[in-house]
Amino acid sequence: MQVYLFFVLIIAILVSIFAVQNATPVDVRFFNMTFQQISLVMVIMSSFTVGALAAFFLGLTKVIRSAIKLREMTLLNHQLKEEMERLRNDISKQRECENTNTVNQN
Repeated sequence: MQVYLFFVLIIAILVSIFAVQNATPVDVRFFNMTFQQISLVMVIMSSFTVGALAAFFLGLTKVIRSAIKLREMTLLNHQLKEEMERLRNDISKQRECENTNTVNQN
């Protein structure tokens, strides 16, 4: 996780340096809209921010799915441990009965 944050910080710094070095005003056309004389810094930073937010939310859905799966697997593990313990107890009781029957027959 720390390596991931380190790389994100490096990318953010590089984008910031690139944006500051390219601060000239530009015209931006998006579908039918035209924005005139917007600083290239604003275009770059807003694009970067939208991309970062998209990556965050896509990653968040993966984390949520993993958490749900982990909860399901933990519950299943608990149920299987209880069943295993019950079966061990049944086997122990059965062996005791067999031993008791063997002793009584002798």
